[in-house]
Amino acid sequence: MAFNLTLRKVYLYLFATVGLILVITGSVSLINLGLKVYIFKQADTYPIYVEKRIATKPGEERELTPEEIKQREAEEKQRQQEQKTSDRQRQAAQAIAQLIVGIPLFGYHWMLIRKEGQI
Repeated sequence: MAFNLTLRKVYLYLFATVGLILVITGSVSLINLGLKVYIFKQADTYPIYVEKRIATKPGEERELTPEEIKQREAEEKQRQQEQKTSDRQRQAAQAIAQLIVGIPLFGYHWMLIRKEGQI
């Protein structure tokens, strides 16, 4: 049995495969993001650590007051929330971009393969 392997067939199957891989990775990323947002809400939460002493001058330190500690904890919590939002938006943008590129890439090349009867 001889393989009728032409450059066109290699091209079509290669780009259909690349498109399919993009669709799969984009879908997995969106599912992962959805699970983190709606089901596993603590999956990307990190503990807050605040130093209770600060350096005032080289070689000198002082204790923070309870009000200063609470303020720093609130600032750190706000910073973490902003970072989480930014990370989720970045992940969603990348996953959607993979789907926007992958679906037409796969669909077009697979359509050509089917049209030429190469399945």
